Amino acid sequence: MKTLTKRQQEVLDFIASYIDAHAYPPTIREIADHFEISVKGAYDHVKALEKKGKLHIGENRSRTLEIVRKEKAERSVVEVPLLGVVAAGKPIFAEENFSGSVPVPADFVRAAPCFALTVRGDSMKDVGILHGDIAVIEKRQSAENGEIVVAMIDDAVTLKRFFRENNRVKLVAENPAYSPIYTQDVKILGRLKGIIRKY
Repeated sequence: MKTLTKRQQEVLDFIASYIDAHAYPPTIREIADHFEISVKGAYDHVKALEKKGKLHIGENRSRTLEIVRKEKAERSVVEVPLLGVVAAGKPIFAEENFSGSVPVPADFVRAAPCFALTVRGDSMKDVGILHGDIAVIEKRQSAENGEIVVAMIDDAVTLKRFFRENNRVKLVAENPAYSPIYTQDVKILGRLKGIIRKY
C-alpha cells in the first residue's frame, strides 16, 4: 500500500479525531475550513486517501467518510443489546424489550456499557443520522451541552442534541423543520457513541 504524504496523514488524523469527538465524520467543507484550503483541495486529499485504501467514501451524501482499518476483519466484536426504537422526530414510546443484538467492534465501545436503538424519523438528518439507522448509545444519566443524547420525556424516548438552560432543558433537532423541545422533566438514558447503517 502506498505511503501517505505528510498532509494526507494530517487529513486522515483530523477525520479520525473528528469522528471520535462527534460520532460522525466531517464534511469536505469542514476539512477545507480546518486546513484553510479550498474545498477542491480537501476533496483531492480525501480522494487520494480513498485510492490508498485509507478511506471509504459513500455516494450522494455528505458525512459518509469511513476510515478503513487494515485490522478491521480481525478486530474483536461485542454484542450490544438492541432495545427497540428511538424517535428522531416527535418522541414516540419505546418499549425497552430486548429485541436482539448488534455486533460492534470492541474498541468502539471501549468497555463502556452500551445499548442500541433503531432511529425513526428525520429530525437528526443534518448530522447524518437517518431513518432506519441503528444508534449505539453509551449508558449514562448526565450529558454535556451540545452532546447528542437519548432522552426520555413522559415515557417517550427521543434522540436530540442536549442543552441545559437556567430552569429547563432544551432538546434540539438537527433539521430546521422541527422545533426545539423544552422540558423540566427529562431523564437522560445515554449519549450517542455512533451510528450503524446497513446499505
